[in-house]
Amino acid sequence: MDRRSLGVALFVALFALTSCADDDGQADTSDGTSAVDSSGSADSTGGCEPMDVMFADVDESPCAPLATDFVPGEDDMWPACVADSGEWTPVEDDPPGAADRSVAYDDILALLRSGTTPTADDFNMARTRYAVGEGLESRLVRREDVHFPVIPMADQDPGVDFDKQCTVADNTTAYPDRCAGPAKMAPLINDAFDAGTTGMGDPNVHAARIDAGIAWFMFASTYKEMASCVQLPDNCDSSRGYFQGAEPRDQPNGLGKQIRDISPMAYNAVYDGMLALRCWRDLYPGDMDPTWEELMTAGQDAFASAQEQLDNALWYAMARLVREHIVQQPAECGSAADANWAYLKVLGPVLAPEAERRNSVDATTLAATFAAETPPAPDVLQACVAAIDALFPCPQCDNCTVEGYPY
Repeated sequence: MDRRSLGVALFVALFALTSCADDDGQADTSDGTSAVDSSGSADSTGGCEPMDVMFADVDESPCAPLATDFVPGEDDMWPACVADSGEWTPVEDDPPGAADRSVAYDDILALLRSGTTPTADDFNMARTRYAVGEGLESRLVRREDVHFPVIPMADQDPGVDFDKQCTVADNTTAYPDRCAGPAKMAPLINDAFDAGTTGMGDPNVHAARIDAGIAWFMFASTYKEMASCVQLPDNCDSSRGYFQGAEPRDQPNGLGKQIRDISPMAYNAVYDGMLALRCWRDLYPGDMDPTWEELMTAGQDAFASAQEQLDNALWYAMARLVREHIVQQPAECGSAADANWAYLKVLGPVLAPEAERRNSVDATTLAATFAAETPPAPDVLQACVAAIDALFPCPQCDNCTVEGYPY
Protein backbone atom coordinates (compact mmCIF):
# COMPACT_ATOMS: atom_id res chain seq x y z
CA MET A 1 0.00 0.00 0.00
CA ASP A 2 1.48 3.39 -0.97
CA ARG A 3 1.75 6.35 1.41
CA ARG A 4 -1.32 8.11 -0.01
CA SER A 5 -3.41 4.95 0.46
CA LEU A 6 -2.09 4.59 3.99
CA GLY A 7 -3.07 8.18 4.75
CA VAL A 8 -6.56 7.70 3.35
CA ALA A 9 -6.97 4.39 5.20
CA LEU A 10 -6.06 6.00 8.48
CA PHE A 11 -8.34 8.93 7.72
CA VAL A 12 -11.29 6.58 7.10
CA ALA A 13 -10.50 4.48 10.16
CA LEU A 14 -10.45 7.54 12.35
CA PHE A 15 -13.84 8.58 11.06
CA ALA A 16 -15.25 5.15 11.85
CA LEU A 17 -14.23 5.48 15.48
CA THR A 18 -16.07 8.74 16.08
CA SER A 19 -19.61 9.76 16.79
CA CYS A 20 -21.71 11.96 14.54
CA ALA A 21 -21.72 15.74 14.75
CA ASP A 22 -24.67 17.69 16.09
CA ASP A 23 -27.62 17.75 13.70
CA ASP A 24 -27.57 21.49 13.32
CA GLY A 25 -23.84 21.57 12.65
CA GLN A 26 -23.52 24.79 14.68
CA ALA A 27 -20.60 25.74 16.89
CA ASP A 28 -20.96 26.78 20.51
CA THR A 29 -18.75 29.37 22.08
CA SER A 30 -17.38 28.96 25.57
CA ASP A 31 -20.18 31.08 27.09
CA GLY A 32 -22.98 29.78 24.91
CA THR A 33 -23.23 32.94 22.81
CA SER A 34 -22.85 33.14 19.06
CA ALA A 35 -19.55 34.25 17.55
CA VAL A 36 -19.06 38.00 17.31
CA ASP A 37 -19.10 39.53 13.83
CA SER A 38 -15.73 41.10 13.23
CA SER A 39 -15.65 41.97 9.55
CA GLY A 40 -17.89 43.41 6.89
CA SER A 41 -20.40 46.11 7.78
CA ALA A 42 -23.36 45.91 10.12
CA ASP A 43 -26.81 45.85 8.54
CA SER A 44 -30.09 47.08 10.09
CA THR A 45 -30.56 43.85 12.03
CA GLY A 46 -27.13 44.00 13.62
CA GLY A 47 -25.78 41.24 11.40
CA CYS A 48 -22.81 41.37 9.07
CA GLU A 49 -22.83 42.33 5.43
CA PRO A 50 -19.68 41.32 3.51
CA MET A 51 -17.80 44.24 2.02
CA ASP A 52 -16.62 44.44 -1.57
CA VAL A 53 -13.17 45.98 -1.20
CA MET A 54 -10.95 46.60 -4.20
CA PHE A 55 -7.35 45.33 -4.06
CA ALA A 56 -4.70 45.76 -6.74
CA ASP A 57 -4.33 42.85 -9.15
CA VAL A 58 -1.15 40.80 -9.01
CA ASP A 59 1.03 41.32 -12.08
CA GLU A 60 3.53 38.51 -12.51
CA SER A 61 4.33 39.35 -16.14
CA PRO A 62 7.62 41.17 -15.34
CA CYS A 63 8.94 38.15 -13.38
CA ALA A 64 11.69 36.07 -14.97
CA PRO A 65 14.56 33.84 -13.82
CA LEU A 66 17.80 35.56 -12.86
CA ALA A 67 20.97 34.91 -14.81
CA THR A 68 22.21 32.75 -11.93
CA ASP A 69 19.02 30.69 -11.63
CA PHE A 70 18.73 27.07 -12.60
CA VAL A 71 16.08 26.62 -15.31
CA PRO A 72 15.34 22.97 -16.18
CA GLY A 73 16.35 22.07 -19.74
CA GLU A 74 17.29 25.65 -20.66
CA ASP A 75 20.58 27.24 -21.61
CA ASP A 76 21.50 28.54 -18.18
CA MET A 77 24.75 28.92 -16.25
CA TRP A 78 24.44 25.43 -14.76
CA PRO A 79 26.13 22.35 -16.23
CA ALA A 80 23.87 19.59 -17.52
CA CYS A 81 22.50 17.52 -14.65
CA VAL A 82 19.76 15.08 -13.69
CA ALA A 83 17.37 17.93 -12.80
CA ASP A 84 17.23 19.20 -16.39
CA SER A 85 14.26 16.88 -17.00
CA GLY A 86 12.14 19.25 -14.91
CA GLU A 87 11.07 16.37 -12.67
CA TRP A 88 12.59 15.21 -9.42
CA THR A 89 14.97 12.25 -9.41
CA PRO A 90 15.09 10.87 -5.85
CA VAL A 91 18.43 10.94 -4.08
CA GLU A 92 17.47 7.87 -2.05
CA ASP A 93 15.39 4.86 -3.10
CA ASP A 94 12.96 4.99 -0.16
CA PRO A 95 10.23 7.65 -0.21
CA PRO A 96 10.80 10.35 2.41
CA GLY A 97 8.75 10.29 5.59
CA ALA A 98 8.02 13.95 4.91
CA ALA A 99 5.68 12.86 2.13
CA ASP A 100 3.25 11.28 4.58
CA ARG A 101 3.42 14.39 6.75
CA SER A 102 2.21 16.37 3.76
CA VAL A 103 -0.67 13.90 3.31
CA ALA A 104 -1.39 14.22 7.04
CA TYR A 105 -1.69 17.99 6.65
CA ASP A 106 -4.38 17.48 4.00
CA ASP A 107 -6.13 14.91 6.20
CA ILE A 108 -6.21 17.37 9.09
CA LEU A 109 -7.59 20.11 6.85
CA ALA A 110 -10.30 17.73 5.62
CA LEU A 111 -11.39 17.29 9.22
CA LEU A 112 -11.07 20.86 10.46
CA ARG A 113 -11.35 23.15 7.42
CA SER A 114 -13.91 21.45 5.20
CA GLY A 115 -16.39 24.34 5.23
CA THR A 116 -18.44 23.12 8.18
CA THR A 117 -17.74 23.92 11.82
CA PRO A 118 -15.53 21.15 13.27
CA THR A 119 -16.71 19.21 16.31
CA ALA A 120 -14.72 18.06 19.31
CA ASP A 121 -14.57 14.62 17.68
CA ASP A 122 -13.09 16.19 14.54
CA PHE A 123 -10.36 17.79 16.65
CA ASN A 124 -9.67 14.50 18.38
CA MET A 125 -9.31 12.69 15.05
CA ALA A 126 -7.12 15.46 13.66
CA ARG A 127 -4.90 15.35 16.73
CA THR A 128 -4.48 11.60 16.34
CA ARG A 129 -3.32 12.13 12.75
CA TYR A 130 -1.01 14.93 13.87
CA ALA A 131 0.55 12.89 16.69
CA VAL A 132 0.98 9.54 14.87
CA GLY A 133 4.44 8.02 15.31
CA GLU A 134 7.09 9.66 13.10
CA GLY A 135 4.38 12.05 11.94
CA LEU A 136 3.98 15.81 11.92
CA GLU A 137 4.36 16.37 15.65
CA SER A 138 7.54 14.29 15.86
CA ARG A 139 9.36 16.72 13.57
CA LEU A 140 7.58 19.94 14.45
CA VAL A 141 8.70 19.77 18.10
CA ARG A 142 12.35 19.96 16.99
CA ARG A 143 12.12 22.14 13.90
CA GLU A 144 14.65 24.93 13.47
CA ASP A 145 14.01 27.98 11.33
CA VAL A 146 17.37 28.32 9.64
CA HIS A 147 16.59 31.85 8.51
CA PHE A 148 17.75 32.83 12.00
CA PRO A 149 21.34 32.63 13.29
CA VAL A 150 22.71 29.25 14.24
CA ILE A 151 22.90 28.42 17.94
CA PRO A 152 26.42 29.29 19.17
CA MET A 153 28.72 26.30 19.55
CA ALA A 154 29.15 27.11 23.25
CA ASP A 155 25.42 26.43 23.75
CA GLN A 156 25.21 23.34 21.57
CA ASP A 157 25.04 19.95 23.25
CA PRO A 158 27.85 17.77 21.80
CA GLY A 159 25.75 14.70 22.49
CA VAL A 160 22.94 15.91 20.19
CA ASP A 161 22.98 15.89 16.38
CA PHE A 162 23.74 19.23 14.71
CA ASP A 163 20.21 19.51 13.31
CA LYS A 164 18.44 18.56 16.55
CA GLN A 165 19.86 21.19 18.89
CA CYS A 166 16.38 22.62 19.41
CA THR A 167 15.44 19.50 21.36
CA VAL A 168 17.66 20.93 24.10
CA ALA A 169 15.28 22.78 26.44
CA ASP A 170 17.72 25.58 27.25
CA ASN A 171 18.18 26.31 23.55
CA THR A 172 14.43 26.50 22.99
CA THR A 173 14.20 29.13 25.72
CA ALA A 174 17.30 31.08 24.73
CA TYR A 175 16.78 31.02 20.95
CA PRO A 176 13.01 30.97 20.30
CA ASP A 177 13.29 32.34 16.74
CA ARG A 178 15.79 29.69 15.68
CA CYS A 179 13.90 27.02 17.67
CA ALA A 180 10.56 28.08 16.21
CA GLY A 181 9.13 24.55 16.22
CA PRO A 182 9.25 23.82 19.96
CA ALA A 183 9.18 27.47 21.07
CA LYS A 184 6.34 28.82 18.91
CA MET A 185 4.65 26.32 16.58
CA ALA A 186 4.10 23.46 19.03
CA PRO A 187 2.55 25.58 21.83
CA LEU A 188 0.29 27.32 19.31
CA ILE A 189 -0.96 24.06 17.80
CA ASN A 190 -1.30 22.27 21.14
CA ASP A 191 -3.32 25.12 22.63
CA ALA A 192 -5.64 25.11 19.61
CA PHE A 193 -6.12 21.33 19.82
CA ASP A 194 -6.81 21.57 23.56
CA ALA A 195 -9.44 24.25 23.03
CA GLY A 196 -11.03 22.42 20.12
CA THR A 197 -11.31 19.08 21.89
CA THR A 198 -12.75 20.62 25.06
CA GLY A 199 -15.26 22.88 23.30
CA MET A 200 -13.78 26.17 24.43
CA GLY A 201 -14.21 29.24 22.23
CA ASP A 202 -14.77 29.23 18.48
CA PRO A 203 -13.83 25.92 16.80
CA ASN A 204 -13.26 27.63 13.46
CA VAL A 205 -10.67 29.92 15.02
CA HIS A 206 -8.84 26.97 16.58
CA ALA A 207 -8.90 25.11 13.26
CA ALA A 208 -7.49 28.14 11.44
CA ARG A 209 -4.63 28.44 13.91
CA ILE A 210 -3.76 24.76 13.48
CA ASP A 211 -3.87 25.18 9.70
CA ALA A 212 -1.58 28.21 9.79
CA GLY A 213 0.79 26.59 12.29
CA ILE A 214 1.29 23.53 10.11
CA ALA A 215 1.68 25.66 6.96
CA TRP A 216 4.42 27.58 8.81
CA PHE A 217 6.10 24.27 9.70
CA MET A 218 5.94 23.03 6.10
CA PHE A 219 7.47 26.26 4.82
CA ALA A 220 10.29 26.20 7.39
CA SER A 221 10.90 22.50 6.78
CA THR A 222 11.17 22.87 3.01
CA TYR A 223 14.00 25.34 3.39
CA LYS A 224 15.67 23.67 6.37
CA GLU A 225 15.85 20.22 4.76
CA MET A 226 17.52 21.66 1.66
CA ALA A 227 19.99 23.53 3.85
CA SER A 228 20.99 20.36 5.69
CA CYS A 229 21.22 18.10 2.63
CA VAL A 230 24.90 18.99 2.31
CA GLN A 231 25.60 16.67 5.23
CA LEU A 232 22.44 14.55 4.89
CA PRO A 233 21.78 13.92 1.17
CA ASP A 234 18.39 12.29 1.75
CA ASN A 235 17.15 15.58 3.21
CA CYS A 236 16.96 16.86 -0.37
CA ASP A 237 14.12 14.37 -0.90
CA SER A 238 12.55 15.36 2.41
CA SER A 239 12.40 19.01 1.36
CA ARG A 240 10.26 18.15 -1.64
CA GLY A 241 8.15 15.87 0.56
CA TYR A 242 7.35 18.72 2.92
CA PHE A 243 6.52 21.16 0.17
CA GLN A 244 4.34 19.06 -2.13
CA GLY A 245 4.27 15.47 -0.91
CA ALA A 246 7.06 14.11 -3.14
CA GLU A 247 4.52 13.77 -5.93
CA PRO A 248 4.94 14.42 -9.66
CA ARG A 249 5.34 18.10 -10.41
CA ASP A 250 1.77 18.47 -11.71
CA GLN A 251 0.14 16.54 -8.83
CA PRO A 252 1.10 18.32 -5.61
CA ASN A 253 -0.65 17.98 -2.30
CA GLY A 254 -0.30 19.84 0.98
CA LEU A 255 1.24 23.29 1.00
CA GLY A 256 2.38 23.00 -2.61
CA LYS A 257 -1.18 22.49 -3.84
CA GLN A 258 -2.37 25.51 -1.86
CA ILE A 259 0.34 27.64 -3.47
CA ARG A 260 -0.33 26.31 -6.97
CA ASP A 261 -4.05 27.05 -6.64
CA ILE A 262 -3.18 30.69 -5.92
CA SER A 263 -0.19 31.15 -8.23
CA PRO A 264 1.13 28.46 -10.58
CA MET A 265 4.16 30.70 -11.13
CA ALA A 266 4.95 30.71 -7.41
CA TYR A 267 4.59 26.94 -7.21
CA ASN A 268 6.79 26.30 -10.23
CA ALA A 269 9.40 28.76 -9.01
CA VAL A 270 9.69 26.83 -5.74
CA TYR A 271 9.86 23.54 -7.61
CA ASP A 272 12.62 24.89 -9.87
CA GLY A 273 14.44 26.16 -6.79
CA MET A 274 14.33 22.67 -5.32
CA LEU A 275 15.58 21.31 -8.65
CA ALA A 276 18.48 23.76 -8.49
CA LEU A 277 19.60 22.07 -5.29
CA ARG A 278 18.96 18.65 -6.82
CA CYS A 279 21.24 19.70 -9.69
CA TRP A 280 23.86 20.76 -7.17
CA ARG A 281 23.55 17.41 -5.40
CA ASP A 282 24.03 15.65 -8.77
CA LEU A 283 27.16 17.68 -9.51
CA TYR A 284 28.48 17.07 -5.99
CA PRO A 285 27.21 13.57 -5.13
CA GLY A 286 26.51 12.68 -1.55
CA ASP A 287 28.32 9.36 -1.82
CA MET A 288 31.53 11.36 -2.09
CA ASP A 289 30.67 12.66 1.39
CA PRO A 290 32.20 16.09 0.89
CA THR A 291 32.38 18.45 3.82
CA TRP A 292 31.53 22.10 3.27
CA GLU A 293 35.23 22.95 3.20
CA GLU A 294 36.00 20.14 0.74
CA LEU A 295 33.46 21.51 -1.73
CA MET A 296 35.86 24.38 -2.37
CA THR A 297 34.75 27.70 -3.78
CA ALA A 298 32.97 26.38 -6.88
CA GLY A 299 30.81 23.93 -4.94
CA GLN A 300 30.06 26.42 -2.19
CA ASP A 301 29.09 29.15 -4.65
CA ALA A 302 26.82 26.78 -6.59
CA PHE A 303 25.08 25.70 -3.40
CA ALA A 304 24.62 29.30 -2.26
CA SER A 305 23.12 30.26 -5.62
CA ALA A 306 20.67 27.35 -5.56
CA GLN A 307 19.79 28.00 -1.92
CA GLU A 308 19.06 31.65 -2.69
CA GLN A 309 16.88 30.70 -5.67
CA LEU A 310 14.78 28.41 -3.49
CA ASP A 311 14.65 30.86 -0.61
CA ASN A 312 13.36 33.75 -2.71
CA ALA A 313 10.75 31.55 -4.36
CA LEU A 314 9.53 30.26 -1.00
CA TRP A 315 9.19 33.77 0.41
CA TYR A 316 7.18 34.81 -2.61
CA ALA A 317 4.96 31.74 -2.32
CA MET A 318 4.22 32.41 1.34
CA ALA A 319 3.60 36.09 0.61
CA ARG A 320 1.02 35.09 -2.00
CA LEU A 321 -0.66 32.77 0.50
CA VAL A 322 -0.87 35.52 3.12
CA ARG A 323 -2.02 38.04 0.53
CA GLU A 324 -4.84 35.75 -0.59
CA HIS A 325 -6.21 35.59 2.95
CA ILE A 326 -5.96 39.36 3.42
CA VAL A 327 -7.99 39.89 0.24
CA GLN A 328 -10.63 37.46 1.55
CA GLN A 329 -10.96 39.20 4.93
CA PRO A 330 -13.50 41.96 4.11
CA ALA A 331 -15.83 39.44 2.45
CA GLU A 332 -16.04 37.27 5.57
CA CYS A 333 -18.46 37.64 8.46
CA GLY A 334 -18.83 36.29 11.97
CA SER A 335 -16.93 33.12 12.80
CA ALA A 336 -15.44 32.91 9.29
CA ALA A 337 -14.00 36.41 9.67
CA ASP A 338 -12.57 35.60 13.10
CA ALA A 339 -11.03 32.40 11.77
CA ASN A 340 -9.48 34.09 8.74
CA TRP A 341 -7.94 36.77 10.93
CA ALA A 342 -6.65 34.14 13.39
CA TYR A 343 -4.94 32.43 10.45
CA LEU A 344 -3.37 35.71 9.34
CA LYS A 345 -2.15 36.56 12.83
CA VAL A 346 -0.14 33.32 12.79
CA LEU A 347 1.13 33.26 9.21
CA GLY A 348 1.43 36.98 8.49
CA PRO A 349 4.28 37.59 10.98
CA VAL A 350 6.21 34.69 9.41
CA LEU A 351 7.09 37.12 6.60
CA ALA A 352 8.70 39.52 9.09
CA PRO A 353 12.39 38.56 8.96
CA GLU A 354 12.60 38.69 5.17
CA ALA A 355 10.41 41.80 4.99
CA GLU A 356 12.74 43.59 7.42
CA ARG A 357 15.78 42.61 5.35
CA ARG A 358 14.18 44.00 2.20
CA ASN A 359 12.52 47.24 3.35
CA SER A 360 12.03 48.30 6.96
CA VAL A 361 9.22 50.77 6.14
CA ASP A 362 7.06 48.19 4.38
CA ALA A 363 7.98 45.66 7.07
CA THR A 364 6.62 48.05 9.70
CA THR A 365 3.33 48.25 7.80
CA LEU A 366 3.03 44.47 7.88
CA ALA A 367 3.92 44.24 11.56
CA ALA A 368 1.40 46.89 12.57
CA THR A 369 -1.36 45.22 10.55
CA PHE A 370 -0.88 41.76 12.01
CA ALA A 371 -0.54 43.11 15.53
CA ALA A 372 -4.24 44.10 15.50
CA GLU A 373 -6.42 41.82 17.62
CA THR A 374 -9.40 42.25 15.28
CA PRO A 375 -9.44 42.74 11.51
CA PRO A 376 -8.39 46.31 10.62
CA ALA A 377 -10.37 48.67 8.41
CA PRO A 378 -10.30 48.04 4.66
CA ASP A 379 -7.82 50.85 3.98
CA VAL A 380 -5.36 49.25 6.40
CA LEU A 381 -5.74 45.89 4.65
CA GLN A 382 -5.24 47.59 1.28
CA ALA A 383 -2.05 49.23 2.55
CA CYS A 384 -0.83 45.87 3.85
CA VAL A 385 -1.41 44.24 0.47
CA ALA A 386 0.43 47.10 -1.24
CA ALA A 387 3.37 46.57 1.13
CA ILE A 388 3.43 42.83 0.41
CA ASP A 389 3.40 43.52 -3.33
CA ALA A 390 6.30 45.95 -2.94
CA LEU A 391 8.30 43.56 -0.76
CA PHE A 392 7.61 40.38 -2.74
CA PRO A 393 6.95 41.38 -6.37
CA CYS A 394 8.37 38.19 -7.91
CA PRO A 395 9.75 34.77 -6.99
CA GLN A 396 13.17 36.19 -7.87
CA CYS A 397 15.02 38.86 -5.93
CA ASP A 398 18.22 40.18 -7.44
CA ASN A 399 19.39 42.05 -4.37
CA CYS A 400 18.43 39.47 -1.74
CA THR A 401 20.85 37.08 -0.13
CA VAL A 402 20.43 34.27 2.35
CA GLU A 403 22.58 33.92 5.44
CA GLY A 404 24.65 31.22 3.77
CA TYR A 405 26.19 27.98 4.97
CA PRO A 406 26.88 26.42 7.40
CA TYR A 407 23.31 27.01 8.34
